[in-house]
Amino acid sequence: MSGEAGLDPRRWGALVVIAAAQLLIVLDSSVVNIALPSAQAELGMGDAARHWVVAAYTLTFGGFLLVGGRLADMVGRKKIFLVGVVGFALTSLIGGLSAGALMLPLARAAQGVFAALMAPAGLALLATAFQDPKERGKAFGVFGAAVGSGMAVGMVLGGVLTEFGSWRWCLLINVPLAVLVIVPALRLLDDSRGSGVAGYDLPGAITATAGVGSLVYGIGQAETQGWTHPATVGFTVAGVVLLGLFLVIERRSRRPIMPLRIVVDRVRGAGYLIVFLVGAALLAFYLLLAYYLQLVRGYSPLLTGLVFVPSGLGIFIGSLGAGRLLAKTTPRVILITGLVLGVAGLAAFTALDPATGIWSLVVPAQLVGGLGIGAALTTVTKITLDGVPPEDTGVASALTNAMRQIGGAVGVSLLNAVALFATVGSGPEALTDGYVAAFGVGAVLFAVAAAVALAATAPRRSTVPC
Repeated sequence: MSGEAGLDPRRWGALVVIAAAQLLIVLDSSVVNIALPSAQAELGMGDAARHWVVAAYTLTFGGFLLVGGRLADMVGRKKIFLVGVVGFALTSLIGGLSAGALMLPLARAAQGVFAALMAPAGLALLATAFQDPKERGKAFGVFGAAVGSGMAVGMVLGGVLTEFGSWRWCLLINVPLAVLVIVPALRLLDDSRGSGVAGYDLPGAITATAGVGSLVYGIGQAETQGWTHPATVGFTVAGVVLLGLFLVIERRSRRPIMPLRIVVDRVRGAGYLIVFLVGAALLAFYLLLAYYLQLVRGYSPLLTGLVFVPSGLGIFIGSLGAGRLLAKTTPRVILITGLVLGVAGLAAFTALDPATGIWSLVVPAQLVGGLGIGAALTTVTKITLDGVPPEDTGVASALTNAMRQIGGAVGVSLLNAVALFATVGSGPEALTDGYVAAFGVGAVLFAVAAAVALAATAPRRSTVPC
């Protein structure tokens, strides 16, 4: 350790590495979506198999996050981070070379497992590397920019690679990108682990993994089968029951995989709920706007991806701006302002029609919403990790990612159901009516998140004796 006040001079380089790894994870969840039709045609996949290309990744990523976070705390965050990056690259290579309809979903499932190791370990390394409050805000700003803009970058990259190359490159591109992360990570990352963590909570790990996985899968079934289908109801209920059992186990365990002290804090618990709500609205927004652009406006994959550039740009600027402002004002102000801008951005899309001008509505609304989303994501990520004991940083980071993942699954299923219900008849007008209704519900989710932030971050009234 050297440099200013004993701070590690490598910390800013480590931040770039960690942010790049997180960008790789988020980017991969959207880059494959645009490539799916081409992959389905080439590999002779049915609709069910195509669904599993997305669902397998979501299922394993969400299911193994808490396990990955606790392993990082126990074994060492740098070690688990590197294992995650290497495994992610290898499984991406296997997926890109898929020779049949089964090989691609299996590779995507393995990708999700290694992403679940990489994501919480990286965020925990970031939280432990930046302890100074002013620097921490800036660091989370850079991290938030990577998380928030990754989805939009993935849409653009997926369109470019599919249009000018092959769907396979949407997976193969991860290999050189992972190398760009691994090489500097070996030199710049300083390993850390939770000194108070000993042993492993196997019952907690099993119930957490099975519970989150079952819940994500059940909600995902609602998108294709409907909310009343036996698979939807069965897996969703099983997930809730298993997670309830998980909480009972954690309360009684001497070495819990997720100490309940992490979530009982009023502000931090509200932060996890806000992550859930924002994740639900944001992922569904990207999916439904892509449908509108391709099915109503007839845009190509490349042009569809390019339309998302303003959203990514807005999130990038909003995240970096919030990172700087966190050193000058309270998180409450930035978080609520960001969520209100998110409401305004999504609400603007309720004015869509089949001939809406891209430059008059779609671009400015994405910029405004993106600025708010970037500011909100950066601030809420910081809130969920501030004050967490060092031995619990990995699992707290995993919980942040898990809430975003579960929120995304709920949002896609819920808003897609809203869009289908509101689509009366056929044709561009009917489709647009459905998307408009879903965007309105997304704006409501952001409004609820803003209300939660307003209530949870209000200063506590001190009782002064008479």
